[in-house]
Parts: sequence; structure tokens; C-alpha cells
Amino acid sequence: MDQFGKLFVEFKKSATRIETLPVYTVEEEREQFEHYLAGKPLPADRNEEWADNIRACVADGKYMGRVHIIDHVLTPYLQFEIDWYYAVNGSAGEDIRFIYREDVPDLVYTDTWLFDDTTVIDLSYTDEGELLYVNQNDDPERLEQARTAWREFHARSFPLAQLLADIRGNELSIPRH
Repeated sequence: MDQFGKLFVEFKKSATRIETLPVYTVEEEREQFEHYLAGKPLPADRNEEWADNIRACVADGKYMGRVHIIDHVLTPYLQFEIDWYYAVNGSAGEDIRFIYREDVPDLVYTDTWLFDDTTVIDLSYTDEGELLYVNQNDDPERLEQARTAWREFHARSFPLAQLLADIRGNELSIPRH
């Protein structure tokens, strides 16, 4: 995990992510998620350390982006992720995008980080979103799959601002906690 963490500060050009799940079960987020579900005010300094890293990377001319597969009804977890993390990360300069499940291209993909278009990190989860393992995959075929998936997902996706507009315009269902 330490090696994985280093990639977020040592990459040279780009760090891109495909997220496939409607819920990620992360023990370190439990308290924040409960705080959010209780309707308490969001802390102004939430996710600030990560946002500082994004700002530094973007200031150095690096690209950070992600595409998250979503359904037309957002899970409470995804709403939490949008409000707690994505709003902050997007303001810091990360390109946060979404793709509806029915628009996902028919190709090989998984939860993946792709660094500098050369290093593939596959993440494996249970159906409940619990992380099973993180694997650096050095197979050239897997690298090409990850590159193709990122290009296709990015091309078919829409930005966070559009998702927020759809939520405000009630074109997208948000279940109440």
C-alpha cells in the first residue's frame, strides 16, 4: 500500500481512475459517512490533505481525473462521495466525471488507477465494496485494456457540474437517507 500511495505524488503526467461500484465500504470513512447520513454540516476542511495534493499536481501541469459508473438513482454512499469528496476534489482541480451504466462501452475494464498511461493498478472489491486487494498489473495486454477503457469511458462521460445540475433539476433521483 505504501508503494501505491507513492504513485499519487510521483506520477509525471496523469493519474486516472475508473470507479465501477455504487458503494465502497471503507473503514476509514465510516465516521464521516455516519456524520453525513445524520445530516450534520459538512466540515469546511474535509478531505483537505488530498485536495492539497491535487492542487500541487495540477499546478505542476499534471492531470488528475476519474470516471465513476452510476445508475439513475444514486445510492446514499455515492451522494456522500459527491458531497464529501468530489465537490472538494473538483474545486482543487481534479476532473471528476460520470457515465451511466447503460452507456458503459463493451470492453474489458475494472476498478483501476492508470498512472502516466504506463502503470496499471487494478483494485478488486467484494460486491459490498470492501477492498480485497490492490494489484500492479504489468501485463502489456492489460495496460492496453486500461488505456482503451480510460479513453472510451472519458469520451462517453459527463462532468461533475452536469451531474449537480441534473440533481438540482430533479432529473436524477437522490434517495433520502
